[in-house]
Amino acid sequence: MVKDQIVTINVEMLNVLPAQTVVDLELMIKTKLVVEKEARKHGIKILGNGELKQALTVKLPVSSGAKEKIEKAGGSVTV
Repeated sequence: MVKDQIVTINVEMLNVLPAQTVVDLELMIKTKLVVEKEARKHGIKILGNGELKQALTVKLPVSSGAKEKIEKAGGSVTV
């Protein structure tokens, strides 16, 4: 039996988005950074691997490492 698991994505994958973008579930699905069915069922969490190069407002759960990198790039995290 496969255990249900939250969808994870590394912070570096957010570099495809323009600066000042508000990153939420709907945007992640629209930009196809996550698979809609799994993201809606299990949720999304941003992990801290890689480097973020622009300021984004992230409205999703994040790891402590991802939060640090988002804020270092001039962005913010609100959940």
